[in-house]
Amino acid sequence: MKAFSSILLFFICFSALAQRPLITGRVIRSESNETLVGANISIKGTTRGTIADANGNFQLRSTVNVGEITLVAKFIGFKDQERTITINGVNKKVDFLLVSNDNQLDDVIVTANKSEEFLQKVSVAATVVSSRDIEQRSSYSTLDALKDAPLMITDSWVTSQTSFSIRGLSNNFDNVGFETTVGLYLDDVYYSRPFIFNSTLFDIERIEILRGPQGTLFGKNTVGGVIHLVSEKPEFINNGQIEIIGGNYNYLQLRGKWNQTLIKNKLSMRLTGALTNRNGYIKDPNPAVQDENKQAFNGMRGSLFYKPNDKTDAEFKLFYGKDNHTEQTMIYLSHPDEDPLGIPAANYKTNQMNTPQPFNRSQYGTSLRVNRKIGDNTLTSITAANSSEDFTGQDWDNTKLDVARWSRLQGVKSFSQEFRITSPRDKPLSYIAGLYFQKERIIGNDSSTINQDFIPFALKYFPDETSNLKLPTQNFEESYGVHSTINTTNGAAFGSVSYSLNDKVKLNAGGRFTHETRNFDFFQNIHYMTYQGKQIKLMDIYATQVASEANPMRKSTKNNVFTGDFGMDYKMTPFMMTYVKFTRGFKGSGFNTSVTRYSDGNGLVFDPEYVNSFETGVKSKFSNRVRLNAALFYTDYINKQEFLDAGTTVTIVNVDKAGGWGGEVELSAMFKGLKLDISAGYLDMKYRDFKFGTDENGDPVDFSGNRLLKAPNMSLAVSPSYSINLSDKYRIMAGLNVNHTGKSYNDISNSEIVARRPVTLLNSRLSLMPKNGKWSVALWGKNMTNQIYYQHGWEYVWGDQVSVGRPRTYGIEMYLNFL
Repeated sequence: MKAFSSILLFFICFSALAQRPLITGRVIRSESNETLVGANISIKGTTRGTIADANGNFQLRSTVNVGEITLVAKFIGFKDQERTITINGVNKKVDFLLVSNDNQLDDVIVTANKSEEFLQKVSVAATVVSSRDIEQRSSYSTLDALKDAPLMITDSWVTSQTSFSIRGLSNNFDNVGFETTVGLYLDDVYYSRPFIFNSTLFDIERIEILRGPQGTLFGKNTVGGVIHLVSEKPEFINNGQIEIIGGNYNYLQLRGKWNQTLIKNKLSMRLTGALTNRNGYIKDPNPAVQDENKQAFNGMRGSLFYKPNDKTDAEFKLFYGKDNHTEQTMIYLSHPDEDPLGIPAANYKTNQMNTPQPFNRSQYGTSLRVNRKIGDNTLTSITAANSSEDFTGQDWDNTKLDVARWSRLQGVKSFSQEFRITSPRDKPLSYIAGLYFQKERIIGNDSSTINQDFIPFALKYFPDETSNLKLPTQNFEESYGVHSTINTTNGAAFGSVSYSLNDKVKLNAGGRFTHETRNFDFFQNIHYMTYQGKQIKLMDIYATQVASEANPMRKSTKNNVFTGDFGMDYKMTPFMMTYVKFTRGFKGSGFNTSVTRYSDGNGLVFDPEYVNSFETGVKSKFSNRVRLNAALFYTDYINKQEFLDAGTTVTIVNVDKAGGWGGEVELSAMFKGLKLDISAGYLDMKYRDFKFGTDENGDPVDFSGNRLLKAPNMSLAVSPSYSINLSDKYRIMAGLNVNHTGKSYNDISNSEIVARRPVTLLNSRLSLMPKNGKWSVALWGKNMTNQIYYQHGWEYVWGDQVSVGRPRTYGIEMYLNFL
């Protein structure tokens, strides 16, 4: 009898499972009743889903016999729609009318608290650049995509020497011994140097720019903020896209992606790839130089997403990137009052060098992210390993004379592991806690030569050093090599808590303890030329022998630092929140990997820096068509690390006091067919107490009162886009982007000749596409008024040099989505 009861119960359960109600329906476009073939419909919180057929119809078996479930409908170019329905044992019919994203603002998602939340609920000044923004503004690189965030400057000297500045706090791109000021992340994985952060964009879901110190959850070296690229993850559908972009300067970029379900509702795969080629925009009459003056990149990324059940998912990623060339951006300015080399300044379209600028870079990496639900909480593990190495050569004087040459080999190998547990953010008490570990090895090898045309320059400007030297009339060359290796181990424990006192007031607090150990091996070797039986030693003007390869000079640092934040949110209305907060950030100690004249290694180590930031802001979304966010901030910098190139000596110094204040505002509005994005910022950041000994003439050096480098006094970006329906099937989208950046300085001495002057850039786009978004053809243009501006600038003893921004570029873009 007992066995019979068990068998009967089994058949009853099996029958009930097999007869769970069937959900059917249709997915159509709300404006035109057009069927949306291939729309994805799933049951929220489960692995069960399907896609609409050629008539827009779908059918899906319910996961329950009785109760509530939530259906989610998704389609490219349309706003996701959720429908909660009640299942009562019978079949159900549910239709979806999807609304084009052109008619209302998207709900912006951000992971500022290491968990996906709506931007309007997070007390962080943040800009989120969506994949739609990237497309409509023709952003084909990270530098392009970030330029519209308030008080942000993105520049690139060569492909690997990029600079990111947020609120006047910028990364140093010219010394691998510097830690970063702006933290760089890809899919929650930290990249410690800008030169390993590839600028080519493909398969990106969104880019998050978090302004202000983010040391509690993101860790050290985020005193200026965080740039977080979030890539698209595999879905349980089969689709893809191919894209071709062409333009002037022989620009060609090919990109493609493919998503494939391998096991229904359990395992999927995504593959993406990109190839970019473009000629340089500053011409050189030297054929050997011009042959290297171009950009060439190819790369790919693959990912697997596995969801064995409703509580566990895992994503495994691999990527590879290869650069073979880089475009020349530098020109020779000479000096405003004299020509040290007797060479006139170059114009903005042509420069002449005597030696090519080779460049190559290889990058690869992998990561594994696992999420596991434990009750209402989520346990996350992120394991990552990355490697990047590049080599670049440079005509150091940037002229047709053979004065000096320079090259750099730099590389990073990194392994990291993070564990964290996160509670739901919508509870009265929410929290996040975690552990982080990273081990990293950084190499930097700089080499330089002084050549025959250096001799007349040295005789004129260094008479004391050359008075007793017998100098050759030809084939002169002396060189130095700087070799550095940095091994870093750091670990951290962090936590953050939010507690709602009532429906209006929420308190937030967090802290992070970081332990960091860094070991530095350094040696500098000199090669002198022998002439008439004696070593000339003209290189002693710049360098001296330091240690050796067999016995390098060793330095080490240890930091135990606590950083944190606390603040309060106040919900004024259901559509408006204000917040105040205090944040303390930390940037690790560093090592000077540049050439030195001190044989004892003096000045190789510099102290960590700290930032105290005070911020108040408002987040408001008055309707699905208008969003307005604003923030005011005050930043106090202690021991700011600065790169000081004084005459023939390169020194790293810690500034006693620096800081200032600023404000930002961002507005997004959607009208019928028109979307408008506006961002603006004002900034006043200065060195308050910055005295640094005396110069080579014995005069005091005092930079107090100077503005921080890469700190624009203002920024303004206006981006309107308008959609026009041509018929029931096609539409045209027209967009403009006006970006104004105020004056900023490229050095701490605030030199006017190499400063970045105010510039307004005008970009445009005109595209044609069907309303179902399956393909698009677009014409695009950037810097349409052909403005000339400087990205970077240096003052050298043999003449000033600047990196010129890209001139007018234009072209055509075509893509095709397929199922």
